Amino acid sequence: MNRGASTAALVALAALAAPAAGADTSLRLAGATEHLSNGSPAWRESTAGVQLGFAPRQLLDLSVADVHRFGLHDSQFAASATLPLSAALTATVDANASPTHRVLARRSLGAALQYEFAPRWLLHGGARASSYDSATVNGYQFALEHYIGRYSVMLGWRPTRAFGATAHGAELRANLYYGERNSVGVIAAGGKEAASVPGSVVLTDVRSLALLGRHWFDPHWSLTWGASYVRQGSLYTRKGMNAGLQYAF
Repeated sequence: MNRGASTAALVALAALAAPAAGADTSLRLAGATEHLSNGSPAWRESTAGVQLGFAPRQLLDLSVADVHRFGLHDSQFAASATLPLSAALTATVDANASPTHRVLARRSLGAALQYEFAPRWLLHGGARASSYDSATVNGYQFALEHYIGRYSVMLGWRPTRAFGATAHGAELRANLYYGERNSVGVIAAGGKEAASVPGSVVLTDVRSLALLGRHWFDPHWSLTWGASYVRQGSLYTRKGMNAGLQYAF
């Protein structure tokens, strides 16, 4: 997934990063809409998912998405698994596939590691290969994250390899944690990345800003929400909003 993928994808990441404490299973529904400046039809996305927790840091997540972009309709199935390799090291593998793949990748496979090398200091590293009809895009992520009281800050570098060239992007995330499991965060990103448009994949300059959060109303119900602004080079500007509801058993 690239940074310009969708508001829904950003908020889904926030939901997966904060699973329900002490709950074996959670169910979620989410929806998003994004409006484009170039007169293209609005993007719409609906997602349903289930997350299974077997032990601390042992998670399996399955989801299905219905996606409308540029007037085209795609479906996507996704799965991810998280497993602790040691007290400080956690691994995640994920895959998704789109049987229609008119705009989405035909298939994508990724893996990531998170390492707590000192108290409240984390290193993140990951790689993803995405196959489209017209190209294969290899993306990488390297990030340093630090927790300070109720806050966290993460600085990341995201190189992307496509068409025999390497593009580079940077990302800054900051989060405020309030209550037991609630959070509000902001993501600012810039650089070059691959963008899928009907019939092709192109490398473009991107500037994006997103605000996202998660709030638990009680031990079972939580709300995820988000808003974003993305300038995809000279192609278009997107403004989006997202909301999701999760129930934990």
